[in-house]
Amino acid sequence: MNKKKLIKKIAFSLTALILVLSTVFLLIGNFYVDVQQIHIFNDKIPESFHNYLIAHVSDYHNRTSSIVDKQILDSLKEEQPDIIVITGDLIDSKSTKVDVALEFTRKLCEIAPVYYVTGNHESNVWRSDESEFNRLIDGLSDMGVTLLRNSSVKIRNEAGDYFYLHGIDDPYFYGGYEQDFQRTEILCDDLNINDEELNVLLAHHPETLSVYYKYNFDLVFSGHAHGGQITFFGKAIMAPDQVTFPPYTEGLYKMVDTQLVLSRGIGYSMFPLRVFCNPHLIYAEFKAK
Repeated sequence: MNKKKLIKKIAFSLTALILVLSTVFLLIGNFYVDVQQIHIFNDKIPESFHNYLIAHVSDYHNRTSSIVDKQILDSLKEEQPDIIVITGDLIDSKSTKVDVALEFTRKLCEIAPVYYVTGNHESNVWRSDESEFNRLIDGLSDMGVTLLRNSSVKIRNEAGDYFYLHGIDDPYFYGGYEQDFQRTEILCDDLNINDEELNVLLAHHPETLSVYYKYNFDLVFSGHAHGGQITFFGKAIMAPDQVTFPPYTEGLYKMVDTQLVLSRGIGYSMFPLRVFCNPHLIYAEFKAK
């Protein structure tokens, strides 16, 4: 074998090895949950709520992975959050498995009180098979999940202090994306918001952050964007209902005094693969000033 052929063979072998290793790395990333800790500072947080811990789960899409579920549940059992919030798309409208979603949520309920709002996939299932949607909602209610469907609750502690936890339905229940912002405004307008107290909102869509700011929410938990699901060099190319190179994909965002905690989610959306965008579990911890 001459030198040129040998070089070509080595180059081909290295390329093949890189492709194989890259594929393995991508597949492993789909089954490894990233855990993120976020501190929430706000003057409205009562001193007795200092270190109050909220676990944020989103976009489960009735994913059937015992490996992913175990990591999430093990982390929750170790951290022992005060509450767990689910911000929509617990099921997937393209492959709806209500029993899978309910079993996962039942395990969450064994760890901490659970609060839930709907996402666009719940609205899609509601349109295509209302009985399946009702089975999900009834099942969640029966196991003790607090359903925040355009409603609010007071989260009160032993000291007698409290904050308001609000939740809105996905705006797709009331129409398509073309009036997403207007419908979100209508839903927020129906909530009883006391600006002097700490107001936390569960809402599936992050792209309507300007609406949440308009209504003076202090803290918002959202999902929907899936972190872009495909990222290169830490940048997402696209996300549902956002422009190319979306501005809201994951982590903590601020618009003046309104903070948005955005989860990359757990399951899949457009296709069954995450590229450099692992499943995501967030812990948001209150810090009284």
